[in-house]
Amino acid sequence: MTARGALAICLALGSAIALGSTSMSAQRGRPKADLVATAPAGPAKPGTLVTLVLGVRLPADVHVQSDAPRDPTLIPTALTIAAPEGVTVERIRYPKATDLPQPGRSEALAVFGPALEIAVDVRLKAGLAAGALVVPATFRYQACDASTCFPPTRAEVSWTLAVAP
Repeated sequence: MTARGALAICLALGSAIALGSTSMSAQRGRPKADLVATAPAGPAKPGTLVTLVLGVRLPADVHVQSDAPRDPTLIPTALTIAAPEGVTVERIRYPKATDLPQPGRSEALAVFGPALEIAVDVRLKAGLAAGALVVPATFRYQACDASTCFPPTRAEVSWTLAVAP
């Protein structure tokens, strides 16, 4: 076989491997978080504290970094509330992170998943008008599996509260 022939075979083999790798990762795609926003069932009284809950479900083999990763170069999971007038965010409570050992790292990663709940305590202003009140939020996360971290993404979510007269 000539050097030119061997080079052609190597190039063809390399292209086939590259195409196979691309189609394998394209088949999986970016893991998506399924979000369920839960507000209290009954009417909320103005002037009170209300707890909203965001349930997050990821594919079984996927995790996200905690809200406070140990490595500052990692992207934290974050819930940002766009509180409407008359609503004040008192506290966002993330779950306790799980340690995930990683080869080559001296310290385990602090992660959430594949299922988690985030609680948000909001205070309704005294004198808030009765009716439906929408509290929008943005959930920012970076999904990772055992070998890959996918680009960070955002998902919009909202809660609808019934405000009592």
